[in-house]
Amino acid sequence: MGKRGPRKEPTIIKIAKGNPGKRPLNKNEPKPPSDDITPPEWVTGVAREKWENVVPKLIGMGVMTNADVDTIARYCTMHEQYVKYLEQCRRGLDVLVIRDDAGKVKYMQSTPAATMMTKLAASMLRIEQEFGLTPSARSGLSVGTQAPKDDLEAFFAAEGA
Repeated sequence: MGKRGPRKEPTIIKIAKGNPGKRPLNKNEPKPPSDDITPPEWVTGVAREKWENVVPKLIGMGVMTNADVDTIARYCTMHEQYVKYLEQCRRGLDVLVIRDDAGKVKYMQSTPAATMMTKLAASMLRIEQEFGLTPSARSGLSVGTQAPKDDLEAFFAAEGA
């Protein structure tokens, strides 16, 4: 059985939201380093272009760490597959028309390309939400005029912890 209740948020996100639940913050949350954010060698082509586009944004937002490299690499390869299936659908390969013996349309169904495109879009959206890449994911965050020095350590130092 899965875990109950809403998904846990990283402490840095709770801090940015002003700790709306007023519950104690986890002072011992792991903080992976951000000193080796390089794409795996298997991230090539369109996926590499996406990496070059999205990673600087994530670094600028302060949410990209070494531990996130593989997740973002998978996101970029999903994007590459999404683009491939999108091109197929644009060429008219999105709907399969099934006809009876008389030539009348019996029914229509999505092609595998259209189905895969839909599934990839849903998977990509979950990752985008996790990393704050959608407006709704960012709406609960408040960003100060200056970037924090060192995420959790700066917060806990300011709190006197």
